[in-house]
Amino acid sequence: MHHHSLALILLGSLLAGTTAAVPTRDQLVAADYQKGRTAFQQRCSACHTLAEGGSNLVGPNLWSLIGRKAGAAPGFASSEALEAAGFQWDVARVWEFMAGPDQLIPGNRMMIPEPVPEADRTALVSFLLQETGAADWPRPAAAMVEERTDRARPLEERYPSFYQHLMTNTTRYRMETPSGERRFDVYFNGDGSVSASEPSMRGFWNTVERKGMEFFCYALDGIAGKPSQLVECFPIAAMAIPRFAEQLWTSTPTEGVILHGGIVAGRP
Repeated sequence: MHHHSLALILLGSLLAGTTAAVPTRDQLVAADYQKGRTAFQQRCSACHTLAEGGSNLVGPNLWSLIGRKAGAAPGFASSEALEAAGFQWDVARVWEFMAGPDQLIPGNRMMIPEPVPEADRTALVSFLLQETGAADWPRPAAAMVEERTDRARPLEERYPSFYQHLMTNTTRYRMETPSGERRFDVYFNGDGSVSASEPSMRGFWNTVERKGMEFFCYALDGIAGKPSQLVECFPIAAMAIPRFAEQLWTSTPTEGVILHGGIVAGRP
């Protein structure tokens, strides 16, 4: 994207009427790339990919987001609210959306545990522009260097906050199926096993590496009704900031099933 194109997008952002302090181009260029990447990994990567040709996950791939009509992501079924929003994505809209999706577009399906703090938002928007083809400045050298984690070390040493959060608290699920709704609690254990509030349920967990990113994967068996089994994986970085809420994420593990998950403090 050429300099004048981004300038027009930023100008449009400033005229869009948002009261938030939308960053200028100079602020976006000067933003900390690593900070933006970390914010994306922790807050966004569980639902979105960035690269051209990347897959749609729970949310759409974000390549070429800037300038695209809201709700028009290729191959992704957006909510009616997003499709009816009637605007094209620009810096201000992205900035405002990160502050509260439902405030900008009431009734949209995207849920975030908390607004992205303004202290992180400029770096995150800058990183998003650079990784989705919208920036008119070169990516920093840091973008070419992937941080590597020594997977020979135990999980509790590689990701201590994540490990303690998951292994000492309760993961709460609400599963919507064609036959009705079910609720159950799950407990991830340090020995690799998974127990649950329903005595018939058992499972196990492990970590795998895919395309340089480490995922936490688990399998559950013995769920009452259908589906009786559940297998899911999510990026560990997406859970790196410990949060408590009855609902922190939503996924579709199999056709016709919607799974809502959250973490509540402590265990029985």
